[in-house]
Amino acid sequence: MGSSKRKRQSTDSAIADMSSKELFTEESQTRAISQNSSSLSSIVTSEDESQFKRRKKTLPFDVRNFRTAASQRPRSGTPERLPKNESFNENRSFQDPGPETFAQPQPDPILADSQDLYSSQLETDGDGATLTVAPHSQEQLQTRREEARERCGTPSWAVRQDQQEPVAGLRSGGAQQQQNKQEGADCANASFQTQATEPWEAPQRQNNEEGADNANASQDAQATVPWCPPWDALSPAATQQDPASASFRASQATTIDETPIDVYAGRLRLNMEELHKIADKLFAHRTYGPPKPEPIGQPTVWADARMDLCETLHYFRSYQGACHSIGGFVRGFMLDKVAHARDYIDGKVIIARAGGGQVKDNDYGETKASGDRFEGNHSQNLRNCMTHHNPVVIITGADNPHIPSQPPHQYCVLDYFKPTHIWTEKSGKTNILRYRFEKLNPRKPSWWSEKNRQDPVSLGSLPPPFSRMCSTCAKDSIQIYLNGWMCLFPTCPSFWLIMPSSASSPHTSPREPEEEDLVYDPRFIKAYTPWPNDEHDYPLKPSNVSLSKDAMPGEDTSEAFIRGLVCPSCGRCTPRLSWIGWECQCSWKYAPTHPLVPALSIREPLWPLSDAYTCSRDTHSPSVRVDVSFAHGYRVNRYSIPGIKGFVTHMIANQQVLEESGGPDDMFEELQGMDIGLRRRPLEGGMLKGGMFCRHFAVNYGMPYKFIAATESHPFPEASHPVSKARSRLNWAAQHCLAQPKPSFSSSSPSSEQFETDAISISTASIPALRDFNIHPFNEVLALGYFEGQRISYHHDGESGLGPTIATLSLGAPGTMRVRLKQKHHLGVSNAGIYTDTPPVRGCMQNDARRRLVSELSDLKAKMSPSEYRKRLKEIPKELELKASGNAKDILTMRFAHGDVVLMHGEALQRYYEYSIEHAGKLRFALSCRYVDPESLKEG
Repeated sequence: MGSSKRKRQSTDSAIADMSSKELFTEESQTRAISQNSSSLSSIVTSEDESQFKRRKKTLPFDVRNFRTAASQRPRSGTPERLPKNESFNENRSFQDPGPETFAQPQPDPILADSQDLYSSQLETDGDGATLTVAPHSQEQLQTRREEARERCGTPSWAVRQDQQEPVAGLRSGGAQQQQNKQEGADCANASFQTQATEPWEAPQRQNNEEGADNANASQDAQATVPWCPPWDALSPAATQQDPASASFRASQATTIDETPIDVYAGRLRLNMEELHKIADKLFAHRTYGPPKPEPIGQPTVWADARMDLCETLHYFRSYQGACHSIGGFVRGFMLDKVAHARDYIDGKVIIARAGGGQVKDNDYGETKASGDRFEGNHSQNLRNCMTHHNPVVIITGADNPHIPSQPPHQYCVLDYFKPTHIWTEKSGKTNILRYRFEKLNPRKPSWWSEKNRQDPVSLGSLPPPFSRMCSTCAKDSIQIYLNGWMCLFPTCPSFWLIMPSSASSPHTSPREPEEEDLVYDPRFIKAYTPWPNDEHDYPLKPSNVSLSKDAMPGEDTSEAFIRGLVCPSCGRCTPRLSWIGWECQCSWKYAPTHPLVPALSIREPLWPLSDAYTCSRDTHSPSVRVDVSFAHGYRVNRYSIPGIKGFVTHMIANQQVLEESGGPDDMFEELQGMDIGLRRRPLEGGMLKGGMFCRHFAVNYGMPYKFIAATESHPFPEASHPVSKARSRLNWAAQHCLAQPKPSFSSSSPSSEQFETDAISISTASIPALRDFNIHPFNEVLALGYFEGQRISYHHDGESGLGPTIATLSLGAPGTMRVRLKQKHHLGVSNAGIYTDTPPVRGCMQNDARRRLVSELSDLKAKMSPSEYRKRLKEIPKELELKASGNAKDILTMRFAHGDVVLMHGEALQRYYEYSIEHAGKLRFALSCRYVDPESLKEG
């Protein structure tokens, strides 16, 4: 006791002398801090609790601050009332902090040091380290130290600290005597909670450990990120209860015991042995393959197919990639089978490799990085999220090897996370980007946590991660692994190198770490990064659509009603596959009422209709010939494509055609009032898990026909049905166009009942196409339905067994049809680099040179074996300098309106050309007719 008293007096005297000076050098501050901390530690360890309490009340000034406080506060036994916006670190609660508490993330790759506003900055020169107090924060620093010291000096504060049990921590060997809590030590440590680790509190790494290069450097220097109390710490007015006991699930991969880790909430000293034991605890239960343990709960949102996920959730719409960004911000991440060996996931923290740049290894069949990964749009967008405090949603796949438990569905939404760090590492010979995420609200239960197992270390319960400035590039990097500190800037010569810690180190030169020996620093994993919106509740379920009280026509066919809904009963992402509404597998259904869209409401005001022939809005390339005629209320534009035996006809309807009885206006409104069986059909050969569906709704009548996707066929309904009316109208249109090789003019408009008889009377035996059509009229109708924003990309109707003529009637919103040459015929080479040996057509690449090869290739094909001929086809693209990328320009663009008919005739037209269709309104029907040869449907 006498020794401690002498040390205390010596310390008080030394610091009192120093406090009388107006300015101190950085060396003197550091030296005084070290001396004072030694004295304080001696006092704490030598005096009993009661003596220490009395001693604290008599301390003449703050032992942590060597400058006289600007304003003295009364030191009574009761602590002063904290300001309303006191930070979490001071009052141990989650009240909204002031704006000065949260500094903006730095633009460097390590963006977690957002709390360096009140921390001390470290400057290094070789092996030396000096402490520099941030000049812009000294006044705040001084005030907060005074407040912490006064709270620590009150008996009530010490009693509350004595009642709190330790957070799950580590009890190192030979340290059992620390189990008896010392109020003085707790109080001393608690006074440090509002600031970053001081130099004397940095845990010292043992020098005798193999592979602990750079250990002392990383432990002796000061961390730049302040330590925070655990997220679940109680406010001073409450008492923390004993943690609930739980039985831990035995791990298949380790035999580490389940002894709780004894780390006090205010403890700032951890040696290397303790850190390694904590790291072992964190990784003790990791299982990388099935069977995985059960989760503690169920996801709020989940999906069986990736398409369902992307069509339903606004925060993830990436059908192929792992990251969804829009508008300069990341919205969501997908973590699935393709993961890195050093990825980490627990209930609060996720560390993952940035997606992209992966190729399949031909030797092992596994994916690997194709080359170095550099920061791009996704990483910059993630930085924007960090700057603006925008959380991101993370989704896991069932095949994720790092998820702690087995996800109950193929895709499960985890929760909102805040991105905290972006840095670069080496993996093999390539550089990879890594991200660290923290759960936005760590108080919420994490359903994916392992059942019957408790997290051994709470978020924010460990000292802050170590950070230092690289002596080569002068940039700060955080220590990620216990193996040693490394610079994390790939442009720095010292990148990913562990520096020798001393001359006696077993490694005398900088070296790269052995990847299989890397051990995560638990201080980095369990660091807590406060955000001002930590406790905000962002919904994982999108708002379900519903009609307004006075629904407008077309409201239920808008783009919002195309997207999927999250089932309110089971949480499944349910896409809209039926024209009527949504149907979940759990029997939940939602069918909104359809307000009728009147035919008059779809008239285009800038293109008014009358009984006169309607003006044309079509455009075409100079090589296309157009013949214009007028008949039966239609403007007939007939387009002849050079080199192709066939034509395209656009029949533009006028007002008389639209408003006739049983005409397009009546058909459009009748189709809205009945269920004709429109559904989205599955696509074959889809690459996504769970399959893909067409964007449009379809139903087939008559002979079976596969248009892009297999569609169930129904028999033709009665003649008064809109589908049957459309078939009759298109039969008439085809016969009229095929019977008119040259323009003819007529002003009469036949009624719907006259179409069938008039078409037969037009028959002319001298026209082969018309004669064939009369023998084989349309026997199939494919009805398509489009909501707002839906479209069909470029395709063709050249399937075997189809007749040469195809006709389509458009009802509803206006649309656009574009025709272009197919890619392989335009370029002359396939994606595999094989020359296209079919005769070229006008407008293709290298037309003249390719024409000269037609006869040569015909002879070679007859003489050579298939392998030799294929070899020759691979040589020709190089000789002609043909490239296998790019598309042809549109040669014809037809802008069709309600009631228009488009007819395409000619087998070669379907073989060489393709077309796309899109519309610009809320609702449109397209009824297409074909002739399907029954013989083509027979097996074999």
